[in-house]
Amino acid sequence: MSIIRTVIAGLLAALLGIGVAAAPAQADQALPKRTITEQPPADHQINFNTFKLKGTITEVQADGVTYLAYAEKTVQLQKKACAKGCSWKTVKKFKTDEAGKYKTNIFAPREGVWKWRVKVKASNGYGTTKGTAWATGFN
Repeated sequence: MSIIRTVIAGLLAALLGIGVAAAPAQADQALPKRTITEQPPADHQINFNTFKLKGTITEVQADGVTYLAYAEKTVQLQKKACAKGCSWKTVKKFKTDEAGKYKTNIFAPREGVWKWRVKVKASNGYGTTKGTAWATGFN
């Protein structure tokens, strides 16, 4: 009898664990996103393979009209070294200024193409927000 109770308890725990793991992913999709406005890196070339990525992050308030700056918070710079089949890797973390603006350098490889984007993790009632993917490389 105790073996049956142990098996049932294990199955119940497994079912509850699956339900809890699926809930945060669905909840994140329902949250509002922050707004990331970026300037094209090609407009800010520093030298032959270095570009300045500039942008602003804002949060839409409950009234739908007012925007507040994402001030002095952490932003992740991510890089992807292939077109398909590989995942984004966080290569740098930095903070926005008091106006929600950020700037960082991105680079172009000698051969091939790298893709870059910024990512802001979910917090304070906002979902994870990802910026535009920018490609750098030489032909």
